Amino acid sequence: METKILIVEQDPAAINSIQQELKIGNINCIVEIAHSEEDYKVSLHHFKPDIILSNYTFPSFDGMALFNLCQKVMPQTPFVFIVKSIDVEQAIKLIKMGVSDVVLKENLSTLSTKIKEIRKDPAKAGTTEPKFSNGKFEDSQLIETEEKQEKIDPISLFHEPSHNLVQILDFSMDLICSCDEKGRFVSVNKASERILGYQPEELIGKKYMDFVFHDNEYTTIKADFNIKNETQLVRSEKRFIHKNGSIVYLLWSALWDDEHKLIYSIGKDTTEKKNIEKAFEMERQRFYNLYSQAPSCMGILKGPNHVYELANELYLQLIDRKDIIGKTVKEVLPELGAQGIFEILDTVYKTGETFSANEMLLKFDRYGNGKLVDAYLNFIYQANRDADNNIDGILFFGNDVTEQVLSRQKVEESEKMYRDLIHKLPVATYSCDVEGRIIIYNKAAVALWGREPEIGKDLWYDSWNIHKNNASPPNLCSLATTLKKGEPIISKEIIIERPNGDKRNVLPYPVPFLDAEGQITGAVIVLADITEMKLAQKELKKSEKKYRYLFDNNPMSMWVIDLVTFKFLDVNKMSILQYGYSREEFLSMTALDIRPENDKNNFIQSSNTSKINKTNYNRGKWNHLKKDGTIVPVEIIAHDIMYEGFPARLILSNDITDRTKAEANLEKRNSQLIKTNSELDRFVYSVSHDLRSPLTSILGLLSFIETESQDKDTLKHAEMIRSSVNRLDDFIKNILSYSRNKRTGLEVEKISINETVFDIIDSLQSMSEAKGIRYEIEIKEQQPFYTDSLRFNTIVENLISNAIKYHNKDESGRYIKIIGYSDHEKLHFTIADNGIGIDPSYHKKIYEMFFRLSGKKDGSGIGLYIVKDAIEILQGSIEIESGKGTGTTFIITLKNLKP
Repeated sequence: METKILIVEQDPAAINSIQQELKIGNINCIVEIAHSEEDYKVSLHHFKPDIILSNYTFPSFDGMALFNLCQKVMPQTPFVFIVKSIDVEQAIKLIKMGVSDVVLKENLSTLSTKIKEIRKDPAKAGTTEPKFSNGKFEDSQLIETEEKQEKIDPISLFHEPSHNLVQILDFSMDLICSCDEKGRFVSVNKASERILGYQPEELIGKKYMDFVFHDNEYTTIKADFNIKNETQLVRSEKRFIHKNGSIVYLLWSALWDDEHKLIYSIGKDTTEKKNIEKAFEMERQRFYNLYSQAPSCMGILKGPNHVYELANELYLQLIDRKDIIGKTVKEVLPELGAQGIFEILDTVYKTGETFSANEMLLKFDRYGNGKLVDAYLNFIYQANRDADNNIDGILFFGNDVTEQVLSRQKVEESEKMYRDLIHKLPVATYSCDVEGRIIIYNKAAVALWGREPEIGKDLWYDSWNIHKNNASPPNLCSLATTLKKGEPIISKEIIIERPNGDKRNVLPYPVPFLDAEGQITGAVIVLADITEMKLAQKELKKSEKKYRYLFDNNPMSMWVIDLVTFKFLDVNKMSILQYGYSREEFLSMTALDIRPENDKNNFIQSSNTSKINKTNYNRGKWNHLKKDGTIVPVEIIAHDIMYEGFPARLILSNDITDRTKAEANLEKRNSQLIKTNSELDRFVYSVSHDLRSPLTSILGLLSFIETESQDKDTLKHAEMIRSSVNRLDDFIKNILSYSRNKRTGLEVEKISINETVFDIIDSLQSMSEAKGIRYEIEIKEQQPFYTDSLRFNTIVENLISNAIKYHNKDESGRYIKIIGYSDHEKLHFTIADNGIGIDPSYHKKIYEMFFRLSGKKDGSGIGLYIVKDAIEILQGSIEIESGKGTGTTFIITLKNLKP
């Protein structure tokens, strides 16, 4: 009959270990797993277990709560705690409370034996005591309850007539004794000598606890307590110490005689049986360890449905599953159905023929997300037969060789990449074996050799034709040395001759191949064609010779100095000629030696690379000291160069003595010119002021005459005088504008274009020609415009006043259009009129100073000259579109001087 066992556990590994132990111990059972407290309650009511195996601690509930519920609902059901660790007092407390047993997880091998004992006599559950070693709880020992022995009533023996009692005791094979209340031997039969090695008289009067093995002291004390409180025979297993120091196992039966205050005991020697059991347990554990720790995946499938009966940890790791015992392969690994594995299992089960596979690809859904993971396996399916030679299952053994297969594939892929790399390299490359036979080469090598070698036959030096063109024999070349010594040598240049007679200078770079033992197996060789480089070197030598000539014969002094020490490294002939030192003297000096004392510190600081920038790097003016003590001003140009492999500085020195004198004279004349211009500016201002004052007075007198006089001739003459005075005043104003435009710098500010234009138009309305002119103004100030306000006013005022002045007064529909816009970069605007126009032949001359068109209109001829000059200062441009009698349009562009 199958025993129903309920396992209460949340750790999959612990559940698997318990199930494995039940299988190994041949426990005929049905197992149900409860992962939570709710699962446990449901199982108590529906599964109704015969035995409960439970963990003691859980993350979210307490094992004692499970035990208490069991006591309440199913008090007769044995309850065993399986714990990782527990202290002595707690283990004793649990046993006293009625727990059937406590088993350590690290000693699960005792579980099967304990379950068998519980199944034989459930009433004995809870009568076992914990086992301790050095104060640490190890496991509990079941009381042997089914031991076949003679049914002897100790009290009846001791109450028989004394002459029969001694004979009965001495002839017994079992140890029979009595002890008083203090545990001292009162009587002992002769079996004590055979079982414990002591004569009866050696034991009588001594406490039997002195002969109990120390680990059983607690059990013995508790047993004594139970004996005195029981009216029935009490049995337990004890370990005693033999006189020779060995351990003797006794199945101990004891009964308390309250009348005589004695304990009557019978001890049956079970040492041999215990040793046999221990040996069997060791063998069983050794097999289990071998099975569990085997380096291969192992297991057993039972029945035609291939139900997992056993599976070791390595197999569970392979499939990444835990709770598989009792389940079919189809349930655990459904993804194998499409891979033909189920059919293979069915065939092995039906035919008994062994199936083996080598590096077979299987795909497992290890993460339960439908994404299959590749695994390469070497495995065997072998039919398992029962005692009647009938197939009852399948044994499977396997090894995961995924890493080996993937590594080999990587090696093969690497080999392919290596070959592809050689073939695709733009430089000549090939490899050979240890004998020098070519095994692979690329197109660049064929192009270099001028022929294709025969793979595995041609030797490396045959492809080079090395024996024809080199003084050294083949065995002394770099590749030969590499194949012999395993060290790459890249310094030996060779010459390869092609079949057509062309010769190429080549530098070989051989690198040896070494196997795992460090033995040379071949080499890969890269051939660098340096023919063009050799030709370039020849040209470089020619170039160096040419530049050496230029250096030595340069008309300027030139030298090279060390960047750190300032020591002269080289000087040209002109340096020797100008400074008076010989070449040998120069080369023993530093650049400090040709500088006056007060310039040396400045030179050192200027040579500090941390202070060099674009403004002071390669040019400068210095004073140099000749050998005769003369100090001359020079301008130097410096460039950093590499000189014979070291950083240095090339310096060109130009004697600027004459230029310095000329510059001094020029500066003196410039100062005089500035003084003259300043005086001229004062003169212009003074003259214009002195001239304009009388003109203002004349205009006042004319106004008085025009008001007081009625004479037509007088009025006509006054008008003529006024016109002349106004013309002179305009000329003076233009002279002042010209002077200011030339003298003053830019004063940039933000201006309102529209407001400026309107103000200028308003100021010009007093002109007699302005009457009847229509103004169209459309200026879009898209972005703020920045410029010099004075010059901008001068430009606009001159152009608008000219447009007013040069209209035909008698015509109708006269207009002036001002259109424009400003953006981030510029102001674009036009001033157009429908006046008398300008003949295209004069378009370039109108900007010349004092140029005037012939006609009735009066003008100074300086206005447009000032306009163009101001526009150029404001970084702009002006264009004209005009024809005689068609009006005039000026197109102006000014830069937005936004800061």
